[in-house]
Amino acid sequence: MKLQTIQSALKEDTGFAYLVGRVRALESGILTQKILENILKTEDLEQALRVVAEIPYWGTVFQGTFHSPQSIDETLMGHYWSILEDFDRYRIATPLTRFFILNFDFNFLKLAMKCHLAKKTVEKSYPTTLDTKRVFRFFAGEGREFLPEPFEDAIREAFSAFESHAYNVQVLEFVLDRFYLQEVYRLALKYESQVLKNWLLAYVAFAYLKAVLRARCQGGKPEMVRLMYTPNPLVSQESFVSLLGASPEKVPEMIADLGFSFILPAESFHDDPYYVAEVEKQMDNYLIRFARSFRSQTFGPEPVFGFLWAKGIDVKNLRILLEGKYFGLSQEALRDKIRECYYE
Repeated sequence: MKLQTIQSALKEDTGFAYLVGRVRALESGILTQKILENILKTEDLEQALRVVAEIPYWGTVFQGTFHSPQSIDETLMGHYWSILEDFDRYRIATPLTRFFILNFDFNFLKLAMKCHLAKKTVEKSYPTTLDTKRVFRFFAGEGREFLPEPFEDAIREAFSAFESHAYNVQVLEFVLDRFYLQEVYRLALKYESQVLKNWLLAYVAFAYLKAVLRARCQGGKPEMVRLMYTPNPLVSQESFVSLLGASPEKVPEMIADLGFSFILPAESFHDDPYYVAEVEKQMDNYLIRFARSFRSQTFGPEPVFGFLWAKGIDVKNLRILLEGKYFGLSQEALRDKIRECYYE
């Protein structure tokens, strides 16, 4: 699948006029490359936070926050979640916000299942649409308790796979990732906007390639990694399994045959976490470049979706920069990690 050719003409849809207007008002708070450079030049976390405070809509986000990596992460996640909740109140936006909210819900389930197995509770609230108490009652097998689709099936299958794979906790993540990607793929098929459909298909294809490359450098067992795969026309099961077991010399050629050579860094391929991190950065940059085309729309769902994705990338970049400043990482090390901005 050649992702470079999947963009299509955008159509006007006046139904989103109000939300597009809101996006135009909020876009002044989206990070730019210049702002990232200003943060990079700061000497420590305190200076970096002062720069962030001058960005529209970000000034109040970190007020009263205890400046630690955990508090930075929780503050950024909470801010992003509040944006998603705000847009999710509008029924017309629900198919768009569902993509972003699903990620929070499935990540919460991963955390909750691990806590349940360790006989612990989730100590702090985690952004999710799921009710924590109901989830734990469902784990405990209370007969009258139920959860929305697709979470019940995902939980049952994850626990079943966990028991049949020597109680390896990583199995839970593989199964939940499969259900998450199945839902994203279903969303893509339902979207009327062809350009958003194509964006989501690119996202799913990247997720499978990312999983394979992570598994390779982490020594993941193929029989477990396969638990996250579901048949799709983007990455065949044969390609997925072959990439898991191929020699490092063959991997770039196989990825090129799938049409994804542009995600590989210029340096030669090797099974290494730093290399995989660079691949993931290339994927994020491709998706943000794709989303930039949405900005020109006057109406329709595309500008709303692009804004919500851009906010997520901003959160990722701020997490990298602020936590990097906390640990005293160099400008060069941080610059290599940050993603491209929605606004160049």
